[in-house]
Amino acid sequence: MRGFRGLRRVRLTVRGKLTAIYTAVFTAGGLLLLAFNYVVVAGSLDVHGLSLARAIPAARTSAPGLTGATPAPAQDAAPMTSSRILPASPSRLLGEYRDAVLSDLVLRSAVALLIVVVLAALAGRLIAGRALARLHRVTETARHLSEHDLSRRLALSGPHDELKDLGDTFDGMLARLQAAFDSQRRFAANASHELRTPLAIQRAAVEVPLTTGQVPPHLLPAMRRVLDAAERSEHLIESLLLLARGDRGLDETRPADLAQAAREAADTLADLAHSHGVRLSTRLGPAPLDGDPVLLNHLARNLIDNAIRYNTDGGRVEVVTAAVGAHVTITVRNTGPRVDADTAAELFTPFRRGDGPRLRHAAGSGLGLSIVRSIATAHGGTAAAVARPGGGLVVTVTLPTRRGPLERPLVRT
Repeated sequence: MRGFRGLRRVRLTVRGKLTAIYTAVFTAGGLLLLAFNYVVVAGSLDVHGLSLARAIPAARTSAPGLTGATPAPAQDAAPMTSSRILPASPSRLLGEYRDAVLSDLVLRSAVALLIVVVLAALAGRLIAGRALARLHRVTETARHLSEHDLSRRLALSGPHDELKDLGDTFDGMLARLQAAFDSQRRFAANASHELRTPLAIQRAAVEVPLTTGQVPPHLLPAMRRVLDAAERSEHLIESLLLLARGDRGLDETRPADLAQAAREAADTLADLAHSHGVRLSTRLGPAPLDGDPVLLNHLARNLIDNAIRYNTDGGRVEVVTAAVGAHVTITVRNTGPRVDADTAAELFTPFRRGDGPRLRHAAGSGLGLSIVRSIATAHGGTAAAVARPGGGLVVTVTLPTRRGPLERPLVRT
């Protein structure tokens, strides 16, 4: 029973199943053909053997020297003895001949059938592989697709069968998805760009009276709130533009250093860390790569800014860069409130934080880690966040040192 259950747990691929089906069908057909040949040959031997058994005694009777009462000479004694045995043995001899012929037929046919079944199994596996090759391309393409890379296409060739229709339908779906995502990104970029001008005008309209002292004292708190709201809106718009730029991907790459980007970001945010009572430390090993230096600076700045803002008084932030094989990494560890392990992954979602929507949070726009992930994906890398046991996060971004072709449709012939 255990062996049977073990066999039941074995999972065959579609190619293996098709090969097994082809082999089983061919074996069944071969066995039916062998049984049919056996029945036909056995019937033929019975009919012709019966006719031969009847013809032998008549032939012996009409043969010279086998009739008459005159005794044969002495030297003919042996032939006479043999002729007396033959009339009694035709049926037995024909039966033995029939059995020998059928046994030989079964043996030779079984060997031939076994050889042909093996050849049929190999041929079935080859045919199944060729039939499923285009289906494997569909699977491979779907495995490498993401919302940031919808440029791959199957472009299946071959006859216009069900698989060709599946490939064409899949390509059409990818084209529609790519158009929808591109439209969404263009809308975010265009809307953000168009909002910058009126916000700049509003901010200037508030700053001028404040700097010239033309605002009555009782209106000063309201004017400062308007100015703070305008600054937050401008920061949100800049973040949306940066997110749209990261989602659009890289137009070109240049030699850059992730350690240099982290160093510049740490120097820029040193005052912010001091104002929040956070100790900022760095261990920056060389991390050269091909990428966009401007986006890499934004990546490092958003990582460190997020670690400082969502921290505790007297907390710590540690920034580490290193090169590991064909990849470079930047890791930012910070103390702070406890974060559930399941919630850590949600922090890369726009406008999300550990305790829910962060649209109303005064410290930031809620796009920091979303921008980090977008820039990492544009560089062909990954971003992951892990909750620290004592509170806070460990965010690690891994980027390849060499970027492959930026747009590479999966087209094969």
